[in-house]
Order: sequence, then structure tokens, then C-alpha cells
Amino acid sequence: MDPDFNFPYSATDLTEQINRIPNSYGLLRVMGLFSEEGVISTTVEIRMEDGLLVVLPATERGAPGTLAGRETGKTLFFKVPHFPHRDLIKPADIQNMLVMQGRMKRPATVADEVAKRLNNLRNNHAITLEYVRMGALKGTIKDGNGAVIYDLYDEFNIVQHDVDFVLGTAGTDVIAKAEEVTDYIITNLKGEVASGIEVQVDGGFFNKLIQHPKVEKYWLQTNSAGVLANMERNRLGGNWGRVFEFANIMWRENKTTFPVRVNGALTGEAAIEANAGYAYPTGTLDTFKTWFAPADTMSTLNAPGDQIFVSSEVLDHQKGIDLWSESNPLALVKRPELVVRAHSSN
Repeated sequence: MDPDFNFPYSATDLTEQINRIPNSYGLLRVMGLFSEEGVISTTVEIRMEDGLLVVLPATERGAPGTLAGRETGKTLFFKVPHFPHRDLIKPADIQNMLVMQGRMKRPATVADEVAKRLNNLRNNHAITLEYVRMGALKGTIKDGNGAVIYDLYDEFNIVQHDVDFVLGTAGTDVIAKAEEVTDYIITNLKGEVASGIEVQVDGGFFNKLIQHPKVEKYWLQTNSAGVLANMERNRLGGNWGRVFEFANIMWRENKTTFPVRVNGALTGEAAIEANAGYAYPTGTLDTFKTWFAPADTMSTLNAPGDQIFVSSEVLDHQKGIDLWSESNPLALVKRPELVVRAHSSN
């Protein structure tokens, strides 16, 4: 290696730079449903307790307070998934290349190429994070090759509640079905709070819902009849899905498609499977969480994890610059019973 060539970025520089690049991908990210925290361990501990709120008894002023009880429960441990990704900058990627600066062209530099590659790396890790969060919301976290990392309902030893809306039947009481979803979530809040309920559904379910005779009849009898004809289209996270409020629930169409590999071939996987959806409470305190573990490097031992870590290495004979990146996110719904699957069997 030529000692006169010095790559002008350290791992710290690259990590700080990539984490400053805005993450512009993902409906769940924009909604802020999952709170974020950097942790110093590669394992996350979840304590399962009911956390019930208790009405306190009244006593005389000056009397001792009632003693807080300690609930029994069990502890689950989750290993944080590891997603490494590499990129290689070669001399041919920069040599003889021109870039626009204002209205003028100038020769490309190493800094230009690094900025472009960091942006690409950021996007790949961003879509991975959204995929992990969507998997957590649905109850099955997978990697980009389709391998299941965690089945949350197996881990928590509970059965996911499923409501069949039977939207292909004109006589279905859709409001009663929606109320069943609401009742189940509210009943299972226990020590949690919620400000509302949303359901993310695929386009097929959404179309059947808004075209169901009883839903159309409801809106035609109100002053909001034009809503069905001119459905609001929400552009959160570049999703372009329609939104529709009905039966005190916000119905949100999720049009996201994730590029994943199936049997080695790249294909698209819809965020929500056909004719289905997932209902969840909004405004919770501590139900939806994302942890970022430290990178698998000596320099980040026992330090809170960043969203993405990047380091570099100059190849022998200056034949290129190897960029190593990794993200270590674990997204969990700490109370999976608060997510209800909805579907239409016809």
C-alpha cells in the first residue's frame, strides 16, 4: 500500500455521516409507531407482566401509603439480528467521471463517490429496518431471504386474534366486526394506554371495505358522501396509500412492496398479504420498540448502537476501497395480543 495515499474518512466519520443522511423510506418510520433506543448489549430482555393499574384506597392524612406489589412473571431474551452489507469503490468508478457543480462540470472525487455509496447503503439498511418492523407488527420477523428470525406469538406463547370481516357478503355487519377488533384491543390494553386504533390493510381488503353495501350506505346517509368518491391518499413515507375513517378506526392502505429473495431469485413481497390487515393501538407508551445493538467491531464494544455502522479498508495496491456497513436492529411488539389480524375470506 502506498503510504502517500490516505483515505480521508475514519469509521467514526463514515458512521456519523451515514446516520446524518435522512431516512426517507417507510410508512412505519414516518408514523413513528416504534420508539427507538440504542443499547450496549446484543441481547434484549423482555419481562412479561400484566402491569395492571390499581385503584388505590383512601386513608387518613399522615397514614402510611399502600405498599406497591411485585408481580410474578417470566423473562424472554431476544438476540438482536445482524444485517451486514458491503460495497466496493474501484478506481474506474471515479476515473474520467464528471459531476455537476452548479452549472459547471468537474472531475469526480473520492468524496463524491463516498457520498453516493453512503446514500445507497443508507437506503438498503432503511428498507431492511422497515421490513423488520413490519414483520414485528405482523408477528413474524424474517430476513431478506425469507428465513424466520422470530415468530413472536410462539415466543410469547399466545395465539393471535383473527377477525374475518366476510366483506364479500352483502349482509355482513361490518360495524360489528370493527367493534370486535376495538373491544379485543381495548380489553388487552391493561396497563397500557391508547389514543386510537388503526388498521393497515392491503389494497384488496381496502377496496372491499369501502365498496361494501353497508359501508357505502353509512356514508351516503351522512354529510361525507363525497369521501368515497374522492378518497384521501396519504403519501407518508412515499407509500401513496388511501386512508379512510370508519367505525372509529383509521383504515390505512399499505402499498409497500419489499424486494426479497425467494430461492435465490429477487422478487417483490407485499407488506400486507392479500385481503388482510393488522389492527393496533396508537399512542401507546411502551408497546412498540426498536433497539439498536452495537456493531460487531472492537471499537464499538459495550457502546450504545447506532442505526448503521460503517468502516472502510483500502485494498492492496490501492485497487479500491472496501466499505463495510451493518445494522443491528430488533423491533418488537412487547404485547403481541394488542395486534389483531383482520381478513376477508370472500
